[in-house]
Amino acid sequence: VQGEGADLAIVSFANGHYLSQQALPALTEAGIKTRLIDMRWLSPLPADALIAATAGCKNVLIVDETRHSGGVAEALMALFAERSPARLARLTAADSFIATGPAYAVTMPSCEDIIVSAKALVSK
Repeated sequence: VQGEGADLAIVSFANGHYLSQQALPALTEAGIKTRLIDMRWLSPLPADALIAATAGCKNVLIVDETRHSGGVAEALMALFAERSPARLARLTAADSFIATGPAYAVTMPSCEDIIVSAKALVSK
């Protein structure tokens, strides 16, 4: 867990965490007090630890570099919907064939996508 912000918790792993760290200065500049949670473990989900890490946050944004359908974000959305009062949103890679070479970035979340999604969630 990085930070103690209560406006927004961004739950991510791997490249999503790296990109969330890049987005953090822009979110801070926008006045959004943010907490970053790097899952580091996907299966089984560390459910109790995730609930504890996001406790007190008004909003939870899940950043998942896997596909929208059948990705880790689906399990995280279910976990937080069942056990957290926070408003939820997820940002995932697009459903697509597995892209290779420079085309991989077309389907992936970006730093800018994280900033836009976080601001939209917090402003609801």
